[in-house]
Amino acid sequence: MKRIVNSVEVELVPTGTPIRDVGDRLMVTTPDGVYSAVAVRRGDSVLVSYRGRQYTVEPVKTKRTHAGKDHSGDLISSLPGAVVEVLVSTGEQVKMGQKVVVLEAMKTQQSFTAPFDGVVSEVHVVKGEQVSEGALLAVVDPIEE
Repeated sequence: MKRIVNSVEVELVPTGTPIRDVGDRLMVTTPDGVYSAVAVRRGDSVLVSYRGRQYTVEPVKTKRTHAGKDHSGDLISSLPGAVVEVLVSTGEQVKMGQKVVVLEAMKTQQSFTAPFDGVVSEVHVVKGEQVSEGALLAVVDPIEE
């Protein structure tokens, strides 16, 4: 089934990976171990946090508009929580997978990482700040080639 994941159209293929619903979390069993995930529905989108990465999954729409970017670098909180670390500052260059912000929600720390190599164009939070679900934490812009 085709979906838009972080602003990129992809074909999602079921793998048969066991996923258990455990209260407010999903437990995903892989050959590497068992990992927790959080999925929150917002309108027709689902925000997913899994293994330190955040994904926005949307249905494919017949007409899509792009604001000049192929990928979204918006790091958005999937749950309300407290900011425990801000590891970058505006203007800093980051590599894909590099931690940008760490949020503590429901006694679990969640790292928000750069989705691609880029430059941090906005940081909207400070250490100790309480944020709500859907809060924009930071923005990473891709490096122009």
